[in-house]
Amino acid sequence: MGVHKRHARARSALSAVAAAGLVTGLVTLSGGSASADPVKLTQKYTCKFPIINNDPIEVEISADMPSTMQVGESVPEYDIKAVTKVSARAAQGLGVMGAVTLEGKATADVNVTLPGGTGNLPIKVVNTVAKGNIPNPAAGFTLTANGKSPGGLLTWEKEGTAKFDVTGLKLHNMIARDASGAPVQLPPNGDEFPADCTLDAGQSTALHTMTITGGSTDPTDPPTDPPTDPPTDPPTDPPTDPPTDPPGDDPVKLNFGIKGNSFIKAANGNAPLTGGIDTRYDLNKGTFDADLTLDATKGKFTIMGFLPTTADIAFEQTGKTTGTLDTAGALKSKSEMFVKLSSVNAFGLPIGGGADCKTSSPAKIDLASEGRFQPYKGGKLKGTYTLPGIKGCGVLNDIISTFMAGPGNTIDMDLTYKS
Repeated sequence: MGVHKRHARARSALSAVAAAGLVTGLVTLSGGSASADPVKLTQKYTCKFPIINNDPIEVEISADMPSTMQVGESVPEYDIKAVTKVSARAAQGLGVMGAVTLEGKATADVNVTLPGGTGNLPIKVVNTVAKGNIPNPAAGFTLTANGKSPGGLLTWEKEGTAKFDVTGLKLHNMIARDASGAPVQLPPNGDEFPADCTLDAGQSTALHTMTITGGSTDPTDPPTDPPTDPPTDPPTDPPTDPPTDPPGDDPVKLNFGIKGNSFIKAANGNAPLTGGIDTRYDLNKGTFDADLTLDATKGKFTIMGFLPTTADIAFEQTGKTTGTLDTAGALKSKSEMFVKLSSVNAFGLPIGGGADCKTSSPAKIDLASEGRFQPYKGGKLKGTYTLPGIKGCGVLNDIISTFMAGPGNTIDMDLTYKS
């Protein structure tokens, strides 16, 4: 089947898909001539988004398209509509970044099987996804897209059956905005982000089948040669390989450097803190677990109000740090660790310490963020804790314990995103 240079430049009664973001709306044809019939197609995709990684979307594509057309008729313009279901996990991931709305564009791959065995016409169509609200607390939500297919670009030249298949989707120019309307940065992207989508196995692609009946075989403007210029957006093959990771299950890995300070009330002094924490954030639950590493440090104290004392301090975590991070950016964590004193010196003279000198039980340290904690930036954490009694520090153990252990100790900590 030939395509007119003026009237049939490589486009047909088409369905376009647009889906959202992380998670967005999928778009397809609707509307048409007076004799058009409603058609509908539901598809499931897995899309790879920033922070969220692989996540499922479900798209209901609807359109009004005629069941029959005649040879010599050009395909008209059709209205476009589709509704996409987005997961609560996606809402959680966007919410912790401070996003409250989502919008963007999507390019759909549509294949038209031409009647009379004359081949296929692959089409790429760009559509706009309307701004939609991201629920807080996190919950599944929908995004809607509307648009129009290009009309008058394809004229039927042979009788037979024409088929319209939605075969792929790519999201692009997606923008998540915060409450002020400013774009939320989703590393490694800037104001906008893309997302490749893969059609799940076993999904139907058939949107519509149209019968082309006999009619004038001589169109008003007979075709000459096929156009030599490719379409503005030349078609490319949609992803065919399934995602490496299963959607909706893998935790997000976030690693941070630590710099801070702990004030020991009984000893009237400070111990600087450095180290790192490697977290695994579960978007489905808003929870995380982490491996915390605090470097050995030296505390400088003034006990009894006048006696300068130093202590070499190490930390031994007894289990994983756990906590929550909600869509308001509030982070809470719980850690338990033994505090070990390898040496304690007063006036520069050793008075205790050693390999067995440590708290009699793990110190329980609860921290909470001050202000919004940003997963790809970090934030400030603060907390108050009790230091259990000290044991195994030698003949002056009880004195050391008296001036080290007790409640009212504080931690101030800055976490900085590394990878």
